[in-house]
Amino acid sequence: MRQFVIVGLGRFGKKVATTLSQAGMPVVAIDKDPRKVEAISDKVAYAIRADATDQKALSTLGLSDADVGIISMGDLLEASVLATIILKEFGIPTIIVKGISPEHGRILKLVGATTVVFPEEDMALRVAQKIISPNILEHIPLLPGYSIVEFLTPKTFQGKTLLGLNLRRNYGVEVLLIKRGNEVKMIPSAMDRINENDTLVIMGTDEDIRRIHLVE
Repeated sequence: MRQFVIVGLGRFGKKVATTLSQAGMPVVAIDKDPRKVEAISDKVAYAIRADATDQKALSTLGLSDADVGIISMGDLLEASVLATIILKEFGIPTIIVKGISPEHGRILKLVGATTVVFPEEDMALRVAQKIISPNILEHIPLLPGYSIVEFLTPKTFQGKTLLGLNLRRNYGVEVLLIKRGNEVKMIPSAMDRINENDTLVIMGTDEDIRRIHLVE
């Protein structure tokens, strides 16, 4: 299973950390603000108070075992660049950084960021996607190319079991839960049947999720 390091626990970093953790992913969350660390401590595998620009301090945390580093440090441009360099030197293969501007993004790419994201632009795309696909109730990007989506079940799904639909084989997505009114069915079984007003929460690549949105 892939391991994640989240550096910076502002609104963006905290949301990414808790979303990944809720999806069953092991997450190490890091911030130098003890209040932010305390607020997330029961929601992730490890919450650690540390200065992400202090390489010596981070070297004691075993971060080199992580598969993905996600850096979100607000408007602290210099700090985010330093944190990117440090995670790169630890050998973390994928480093995703929240960018502030195109210039900042270019610098981050030069020092080792695999991907730079701009949340405001992403939010605009999410709004547009909801207009295009009104059956989408919630869309949470996880990593570049991967998302968690809650959507109204298409008519062709209704009355069928998850085994009969076989969404993993046919669409490449994983069903995380079924919502039925106030009832939530976590990690549903293959024999769970989809009802008319159910909503599904699925995880998969953006390409596979787009395909399933076209089902009527």
